[in-house]
Amino acid sequence: MTGLRRSLMATALFAGVAAIGQTPALAETAPASTGPAAQIEAHRHGEAWMTPSQLVDGRIAFLKAELKITPAQEVQWQQFAAAMRQNAQSLDQVIATARQHRGTASNAVDQMEMRAEFAKVRADNAARLAGAFRPVYASLSPEQQQTANALMRHEGRHHGWHHRA
Repeated sequence: MTGLRRSLMATALFAGVAAIGQTPALAETAPASTGPAAQIEAHRHGEAWMTPSQLVDGRIAFLKAELKITPAQEVQWQQFAAAMRQNAQSLDQVIATARQHRGTASNAVDQMEMRAEFAKVRADNAARLAGAFRPVYASLSPEQQQTANALMRHEGRHHGWHHRA
């Protein structure tokens, strides 16, 4: 895959994923066939977004394909994938809580507390993902590590791999 094509695919995937978790109102359920570009357009028209758990398997498949995970690396990879799924579930929970409170009158303190909760979940997710990725990275060939480094640099603009998965 060319660098430009990889960048465009990654940007499309990350755009749909990056919006989830930013604001509780963005986490409504959408049909599974809705792609990232359609998700962005739907949001502009007040329609629903997919949840992190609905997106995580596609994200895992994308990273696995880009990194060219070998059968010998599969055990480490599955542990990393499990961490990504756990992160998605954590985000789903905090989003569901925010959605429940969205219809009720909230004040500035409530809103700040919800933002703090989102920040805590994201920080916990980042720590979990870093710990799970360490053994995967150690098992990668130099070429695979270069790909991982490039993907992470690109995702740094989107708050890292942990951001929505």
